Amino acid sequence: MNINRLPPEILKLILFEAVKEESGKPSTVANHRLLGVCFQWKNLLVTNPGFWTNVHIWLVGDQSERIHSGGMSSTPNPDRYLKMLDLQLQRAGSNLLDVFLCIDVEAELARPFFGLMLHRAPFRRWRTLEILKVNWGSYALPITREDDGFVNLESIEISYECEPDLVRLIDRTATSKVTVFHANLSFEEVQEFFPNILSKISELELGIESRGDFSPPPNVVTLTLPSFQLNSLSHILHLTLTYRQSITPFFIHDWTNLVSLDFIVGDLHSSLPPAQQIVSFPSLETLIIRGTLYIALAHFSAPRLRDLQFIDGWNSVLDSVDGLHEVLSHPSFLLSPSGVIEVHFPLNKKTLTDLIWAFPLMKTLKLHFEEDYDGWETVKSVFCNWRTTKRMAIQSETEATSSHSTVLMQQLVSLDLRLKWDYEEGMSEDWKVRMLKVLEDTKGTSLNEIRCSWMIRTDYMPGPGGPKWTPPIICQRQPDEKKGEILEDIQGNEGNNMLI
Repeated sequence: MNINRLPPEILKLILFEAVKEESGKPSTVANHRLLGVCFQWKNLLVTNPGFWTNVHIWLVGDQSERIHSGGMSSTPNPDRYLKMLDLQLQRAGSNLLDVFLCIDVEAELARPFFGLMLHRAPFRRWRTLEILKVNWGSYALPITREDDGFVNLESIEISYECEPDLVRLIDRTATSKVTVFHANLSFEEVQEFFPNILSKISELELGIESRGDFSPPPNVVTLTLPSFQLNSLSHILHLTLTYRQSITPFFIHDWTNLVSLDFIVGDLHSSLPPAQQIVSFPSLETLIIRGTLYIALAHFSAPRLRDLQFIDGWNSVLDSVDGLHEVLSHPSFLLSPSGVIEVHFPLNKKTLTDLIWAFPLMKTLKLHFEEDYDGWETVKSVFCNWRTTKRMAIQSETEATSSHSTVLMQQLVSLDLRLKWDYEEGMSEDWKVRMLKVLEDTKGTSLNEIRCSWMIRTDYMPGPGGPKWTPPIICQRQPDEKKGEILEDIQGNEGNNMLI
């Protein structure tokens, strides 16, 4: 079917998916590329304001330097740049805007820019604001009425620095609509410069350590900090610690209400408590542990845990594998997640088998591999030979750990494989054959779906967003175990999804 014969509403949804960034916002750069495809697409794009609400402004240097907006390079003439921005704001209509600012110019260039913004896109239309840097020399921000301020702002992110005038206006005019505040600041600096916002937000992320322990206000329930510096956290539901941590503070506080935890374990030799000491997380559902010292989890109890991730640190993969094997074999290890287990580094056969035995209740297993051959050999050795290992375990008690994969087969529903190498033509066909073999060899078990994705290395940027992945190829088992039926995916590419 010709895509241009689709109803406009369907075509609009497809094009929006095509231009959507990882954040979910439309990319202005991608919009401009699609404008030149055909008149129909151009008309659809320019008449739908939702495609133009992501206003990405990079205004750096004097008039002799290049100016960038949304990744597009304009001429060195700032007048042309302002005209392009004006056109985008007109296309955005009256919709609320997502604004990114990096401004480092003198007052004579800042003045016409803000004149345009206050005319076409006054602050009351800004929904989200991300500030890399705002420095405009001697420019003075015009006096703004309260109802012309940031009254619809929902989230703020400040990475580097911001002009005091803009800081005061943001804090003074922000309303209870603002819920998210991320800043490369300490808690004391947030208290000083953003007291109004601090009293309203539910999510706070700080990039700089504070001078001492502090107590976040009770309205903050999601907190990201460099290190553990809290006096009280009984109201915190989601906690992320971005620096290496001792686990000693975990034994001091009450974790009754914590729902998710993301942290990096530091040196254990000076902080590891006696084996009989256990930290109780009665409400914890999601746990992410980074580094290699996973043995810290032998001191955690989380009866409601659903999802668990192991993310390798800066050491070698072997250190991560050894750390995982150590905690899985520890007699005090009590965690038994009932949802998703994800391991971000490649496992060998023994450690994968131990992991399967340790988590008999998991429904989805996500595995990351770095080499095609090693990845398939590990998957095949565990999932394609489970009947053999079961017989071997019956014959010899010393080989009992080899039979643990049979326990998994009564609970596991989905196997998700993440392959960290460049996709090449023919790989998907090879892996379809392999996935079918796994499903064939695990008949009689609960496993009914296998997914396989490749990492898009060109889009990989280290950080919270992580890597991007290709759309998965999916192989599913039907109740009647019918073989060989090939489905078409939503884009009409035959063979991406397969039933057995």
